[in-house]
Amino acid sequence: MASIIQLVDGVVANRFEIPAKGLKFGRISTSTVVIDDLAVSSEHAEIVLQQDEKGNAQFILRDLQSTNGSFVNEQKVQQQLLRHKDVLRIGWNNFTFINDDEVDTDMESTRQVKKSWIPGVYYSKD
Repeated sequence: MASIIQLVDGVVANRFEIPAKGLKFGRISTSTVVIDDLAVSSEHAEIVLQQDEKGNAQFILRDLQSTNGSFVNEQKVQQQLLRHKDVLRIGWNNFTFINDDEVDTDMESTRQVKKSWIPGVYYSKD
């Protein structure tokens, strides 16, 4: 599945799992992600889950005709397919989209390091 995390000063302040029904951002209490920020509309934006032609899950951010707009990677959008590590901005709040299916795809493989017979010397084999 996927989630969004909210970082405040480099620390994870909130994590929201994205359910199959999606989630909504806004100031009103019925929003999934309630944001107390005057730059955020009552019903600001939503993330919806769709299936592509191969049946894979896709997550789409939709702006709900908000006053100040919704942004993905600092680009104002009406509707945008989300990719792993995209940064969403709703009002003055930043969220990072995390797709658990893509988490390891951008990481380099780990090498095994071995200790040689020489003190303080280590090596790895490719």
